[in-house]
Amino acid sequence: MPEATPAGRRLGRGSVALLVGLQLLLVASVLAGLYFSGQHLRGVALDHMRSHAQVQTHNLEDSLTQSFNLLDMHLRALVVEHPEIQYAEQGVAPRDLEKALTALQNKLPYVRSLSVLERSGRVLASTQAANIGQQPGLEPLLPRVAPHTPGVLRFGAPWRGRDFADGSPWPATPGPGEVPDARDAGFFPITLVLPEAPQWTIVVAINSDYFINQALNHEVSPALRHQLYADNGTLLLSTAEDDLPGSVLDGARLAAVLERQVGVAQWPGPRGDAWLVAFRASRNYPWFVQSQASSTQVLQPWRRDMRQLALLAGLTLLLVLLTTGALTWRVYRSLQREERRLEENRLAASVFAHSNDFIVITDRQGRIVTVNPAFERGTGFSAAEATGCLPGHLSPSHPVPAHFDAMWAAMATEGAWQGEVIDWRKDGTPLTGWLTVNAIRDSAGRVVNYVGVLHDLSRLRADEATIRKLSLAVEQSPTSIVITSTAPAIEYANPHFFHTTGYTPAEVLGANPRVLQSGQTSQATYEAMWAELVAGRVWQGEFVNRRKSGELYIENATIAPLVDDQGRITHYLGIKQDITAAKEAEKALRLAASVVANTHEGVMVCDAAQRIIEVNPAFTRITGYTATEVLGRKPSLLSSGRRSREQYPAMWRALNQHGHWQGEFWNRHKDGSLYAAASTINALRDADGQVTHYVSVFSDITERKHQQEQLERLAHFDPLTGLPNRALLADRLQQGLARAQRARQGLAVCFMDLDGFKAVNDAHGHDAGDDLLAEVARRLQGSIRAGDTAARLGGDEFVLLLGGLHHPRECEDTARRVLHAVALPIEVEGHTVHVSASMGISVFQRDGCEAEQLLRQADQAMYQAKQRGRNRYVLYAPGMAEAAPGRV
Repeated sequence: MPEATPAGRRLGRGSVALLVGLQLLLVASVLAGLYFSGQHLRGVALDHMRSHAQVQTHNLEDSLTQSFNLLDMHLRALVVEHPEIQYAEQGVAPRDLEKALTALQNKLPYVRSLSVLERSGRVLASTQAANIGQQPGLEPLLPRVAPHTPGVLRFGAPWRGRDFADGSPWPATPGPGEVPDARDAGFFPITLVLPEAPQWTIVVAINSDYFINQALNHEVSPALRHQLYADNGTLLLSTAEDDLPGSVLDGARLAAVLERQVGVAQWPGPRGDAWLVAFRASRNYPWFVQSQASSTQVLQPWRRDMRQLALLAGLTLLLVLLTTGALTWRVYRSLQREERRLEENRLAASVFAHSNDFIVITDRQGRIVTVNPAFERGTGFSAAEATGCLPGHLSPSHPVPAHFDAMWAAMATEGAWQGEVIDWRKDGTPLTGWLTVNAIRDSAGRVVNYVGVLHDLSRLRADEATIRKLSLAVEQSPTSIVITSTAPAIEYANPHFFHTTGYTPAEVLGANPRVLQSGQTSQATYEAMWAELVAGRVWQGEFVNRRKSGELYIENATIAPLVDDQGRITHYLGIKQDITAAKEAEKALRLAASVVANTHEGVMVCDAAQRIIEVNPAFTRITGYTATEVLGRKPSLLSSGRRSREQYPAMWRALNQHGHWQGEFWNRHKDGSLYAAASTINALRDADGQVTHYVSVFSDITERKHQQEQLERLAHFDPLTGLPNRALLADRLQQGLARAQRARQGLAVCFMDLDGFKAVNDAHGHDAGDDLLAEVARRLQGSIRAGDTAARLGGDEFVLLLGGLHHPRECEDTARRVLHAVALPIEVEGHTVHVSASMGISVFQRDGCEAEQLLRQADQAMYQAKQRGRNRYVLYAPGMAEAAPGRV
């Protein structure tokens, strides 16, 4: 059977290949038939369109020729019917000419207007009154003959619009920004000079829409468009809206039409398609008719039919392929099953002959039919000795093993059995093994044979105890243990290794140990390791590896080569300990020490008894005390004594309740100078919640304090005079009003403006003006009481707040004193100048006035003082009628 298998396999595969080839041939035949049929139908569609275009071109040319012949005949009959035309003088239209033209136009539906031109080109008479007086430009006219040549119909370029009065010639190319409306078919002129009246030129405006509609009414294919071209290539009319009258046909195409007169052609289209063209030149006139269609539009029905045909053919082909494919698949599966069966038989024979397990085959009565070579080697009994015997009865001197009765009982009910058995070799030594027995049945389900496979467990049982101890030691080791081949490839790793790295056995077993590398271990470390291992020595060191999650970890590794009896290295044993936590702790301690040592803030650590046990260099720089001078002492040695009574209790409450406090101290430097410190104090507690240490982190903010005071002064005082500014004045005015209301006393607001300040400023400069203002400020402060306020609002405006008044007139003495002091001569920039002041006074008398109202009233009173001659004060009163000015 094994020898016949290759031939049968080739025959089966050849049959399947033949069926598949026939299917492919069918597909190719259908596709080829579709292709050639489609090409034939495509050619028929194109030929049909060409023939149709020729017929339509002939019909359109014949219709146009007859129409123009009829026009020519009626025009020539004008002289016969109206002989007075030939005798009319130049520039004078015959009386009945317009009636005759109107009657003629009514006979010809394709004529929009009939006009008569004199030799200057001006319209003398027309069926359209708007045309009279127009001088239309008709050049060029075809055919090209001498002007006023009689008896020839001449065709002009197309016009847009309804007639000459409201129209204009179509441009050959639209101008910049011009978007012509192609739906306006317009008209084109025809001229005729009658031999009997050569002084006149009859101009006919031909309605293009008439011939377009006539062509469309007789058209059966929407893809076809008809065009009328003059012999110079100018488009006169077209049934397509996207064709612009006046456009010029390509020179090569025009030459081909004029040369052949009648025929068909195929020209490339603007979108990559082709135009099927039929053309026919007029027999009598200088124009030709052209009918054309895009191949894309012509072939649309063909494409639709081909898609339907392809869909029908595809469905039919699919059905055939599914049917033949199903048959082919059944044949293929049948051949596969046969090949598998033959392969199984071959493998079974190979396993039987080469297996290390003992294999016994019996008949259905349980007698041995054959045994494999391993059975002979392992038991000592030859195949001849075992054949015909019952299993377990080969050694007559030993009893039959007790498990055989249970085995045959299970085989009778279940058809299979397995378990551990003890039998005897030929030499009398015991044989321990794991026996598996299965029943072999025929197609009818009847047992024909039994196959028993015995795996020898004798040596395994002897080594089992030792292996169990070693396994427990390795599996439960708190360190990672890895065994690799010399390749190297990981062959074993204990559970702690997988717990440490995060990998599963399937992910690392068989992989190179470099799967753990992070790239942060130096190459020199690996080179030193391999140098030791290759030399047969043990290597110890550290790796920075990466877990499966991407997290880095550090491990201390001891790697040793494993050597066989011949001294060859067969494996490497690695014992590794994760020391990441220890390294991180060590790093954190170093970092903390470095941060404390290098920070710019002072750090002071105290024990639970509030004695200093550690300081950093910044502490010495800020306080002036060295570590030797403060260790063991309390932080109170830094105190300056400038603490409020509430500061210490609040600090201890925050530390006891929240574990931290933040605030500012004024401390004293070792040299005795004071400095401001912004401090943060934290209480450190142990696991039981007891305070073990206090850590204070502080920085010197003395300069910031001084800057803050300077900013506050700039915010509330005028930088030139040193007097309070508007903001501080408003605050003091509010406070003065509150005091006046509580004490039931008066308050006066004096608004003062300098007289003559601008003249000093203009004459001597701004520096002199600044000196003048500073001197006035000093005189104001010297003229008021200590509890009063002098403020500068800006420029040369000042305000005085006078409090503690018992009578409104009490402020007048101060006002006179101030005005007198201001009026005294002042030295500025080496010059003596004189200024005075005008002052308005508003008095608060517990009448509910607001601060802004007092200032406004004082300002109004000051303007009254200005108007009354300056250098005076005025008390505010309603209406200012009763105010009595006082002079200095």
